[in-house]
Amino acid sequence: MPNLKSICIPAAPLVDISAFLPLIDHPLFQQLRGRKQLGINDLVFPGAQHSRFEHALGVLALTQRLCRLQSFAPADSKLLQAFALLHDLGHGPFSHQIEPVLAADHHQIGQQRLLEIAPALERCGLSLAELQAMLDGSHPLSPWISDRNLGTDKLDYLHRDALHIGFQGTPDIEKIQRYTQMTGAGLAIQEKYIEDAKQLQKFYSYLHQHGYLNKTALGVQRMLQRAVQEELLTCNASGSELWQMNDRQLLSWLENARSELSRVFLRRLESRAIHRTFLALKPAGYGFVERTTGKELVVQEWSRAELSKFSHCYQDISRLRALEDELAAGCGMQPGDILFAAMPYFTKLIPQDLRVSTGTAERDYWLLEQDKDHLRSLESDYLRTFAVRLLVIPEKRAALAAQAGTVSAILKAK
Repeated sequence: MPNLKSICIPAAPLVDISAFLPLIDHPLFQQLRGRKQLGINDLVFPGAQHSRFEHALGVLALTQRLCRLQSFAPADSKLLQAFALLHDLGHGPFSHQIEPVLAADHHQIGQQRLLEIAPALERCGLSLAELQAMLDGSHPLSPWISDRNLGTDKLDYLHRDALHIGFQGTPDIEKIQRYTQMTGAGLAIQEKYIEDAKQLQKFYSYLHQHGYLNKTALGVQRMLQRAVQEELLTCNASGSELWQMNDRQLLSWLENARSELSRVFLRRLESRAIHRTFLALKPAGYGFVERTTGKELVVQEWSRAELSKFSHCYQDISRLRALEDELAAGCGMQPGDILFAAMPYFTKLIPQDLRVSTGTAERDYWLLEQDKDHLRSLESDYLRTFAVRLLVIPEKRAALAAQAGTVSAILKAK
């Protein structure tokens, strides 16, 4: 019997790493230990200390179970497991949170890093070309890992993030894996288990509402982004240099920043003098959702068209910075005193449609096309969560809340 090596991690079956030791021991993979899965959100959720390294092993564990349940051929099984392990190899410090500032794409960088670990791939008997195809989505097996509803990447991060944030109610992941199948239209759930798939989509929505898009979490993310922006502009550093760092190294870079404003942001994060919402712009009909009792906070309702236009316009991080400082100057404040915590408009929270297998190909259907009540429920979850938030340093919150009407008028004129 071969010498098996395994690892135990939370929220996953035992992980057999015997076939992939050259990959796991590679410095590029080991770097994932220093990159938190949820970035700086541990300032809001203290348990969110888990790393991309742990997540990668979790996806490997779920993929190994999937390969047993689906009886894949040995070669396909090995390829799937390798991709499960390496799918996040391209991530930089603080995961997705500073990607907009660095103008980088972790998928493209992942392709570059596959080239760098090619000798280790060869030692494991793996094909570089096949893994490149898995990463760019052109390989027919890639949906088993990357599908936005049923892939093992999604299944692991939902379960793992919920565990570390402290949320309950995770769907039955093993059952979903057991009754997922490949069809001509991609991965599908067997119709008998459609309620489990709907529960999975609702849980995804719940995690966004109360976890990923938590208003304080969005605020600290923007503070970190802005700190990085300021130092990049001050020292003319390359975003590619920062991408090689882990979280700790990036924070050290900010501690020694030439930009005074970058250091101010970092000190505020460390002391939890976090920017607070003084104006929340909510979709029409959903202003009541925002809790305002005892808070120096103004809520206004904007039309969906206005919110959509604003969100799309200010996805450009440089334009967002310019607007922040324009508003600060107009309110008699310093650069960086006012920030935005904006979220994507209907591009992230609504899950992708899900194929339902009836056993007869011509009768298969798309869940969200067919079940309008379920779709409306997901859309309502999003509208309740969505807001464009204007934040200010906490000592100026009351003063800015008094000027909220003026600030809103300036924004509408943009």
